Amino acid sequence: MVAYIKNNVFLVFMIVLLLVVSSYARLSMMVTKGEIESICNKKDVDSTLCFEVLKPNPTIAKLDFTGLANFMINYTSRNVSDVLKEIKLYEGNTTDLQTIKLCEEMYNLSLIWDDHALKALGAKDYDNVNFNVGGTLGNMITCNEELSTMEPVPQSLIAKNTVIKNLSNIVLTILECFIRKGSIYCEIESICNKKDVDSTLCFEVLKPNPTITKLDFTGLANFLINYTSRNISDVLKEIKLYESNTTDLQTIKLCEELYDLSLFSDDHALIALAAKNYDSVNFKVGGTLENIVTCNEELSTMKPVPQSLIAKNNVIKNLSGI
Repeated sequence: MVAYIKNNVFLVFMIVLLLVVSSYARLSMMVTKGEIESICNKKDVDSTLCFEVLKPNPTIAKLDFTGLANFMINYTSRNVSDVLKEIKLYEGNTTDLQTIKLCEEMYNLSLIWDDHALKALGAKDYDNVNFNVGGTLGNMITCNEELSTMEPVPQSLIAKNTVIKNLSNIVLTILECFIRKGSIYCEIESICNKKDVDSTLCFEVLKPNPTITKLDFTGLANFLINYTSRNISDVLKEIKLYESNTTDLQTIKLCEELYDLSLFSDDHALIALAAKNYDSVNFKVGGTLENIVTCNEELSTMKPVPQSLIAKNNVIKNLSGI
């Protein structure tokens, strides 16, 4: 009898312990106030909107990060539905029906994409969540670009589109920085805030989009080398136009040579990157940076000083710095 009682007491104790551990596990998975602050204070997040939507309430307090992403996608979708009704009211009150119809199509597509994003989130298919939410974000940007050409410009509609764009960006932040940690989307802030990096240029070039968010660090380096190389090609064409409009042809010719060499260096940097020969990548990209510095030093001696050219050279130098 004593053994039976002891066994029952032990069993009750174990059940209570399991309930406590289970409750603690659930609590530890819930998104904390500090984590919401971390989401809303990210560089590309509209913090005012973020704190307004995610302000503490009993619903938010029970969610983990996946639940929070689900909540935000549904919240975004409701906004899309509401604004779509408003867009349709413009049909009989505009001379630019083509633009309104285009935005309607993009809104209908965004509703489909948000629905697909929810299904992908449930299946833990995070690439598809990113693709679909990013699609909604892109649709809002395109719609706003078209609306801005109308007369008069529907500022109220543009403002509401911007809210939806920013809501989608919050979803991407939760997904990339908190659900699947270590995403390049989240690391960009760390890259761009490095001491010797031109942060304004860095955030502009690496602003969140479906292409950037799918890259690892090697892919990001590849993207930036190619981006830098395209800038070099564009500025080289501009430098060549100076040949017939300057008394200092020697300096222009020197810069042309340095630019040609930089294109060659960037091409070899890409080959070295693919071969994981990182010392060679450093050497080649560093060579491009030094070429641009040298070109600017020479250009600064010209009369008049070609400030526009120097500014574009600085962009290339800073891209190599990134």
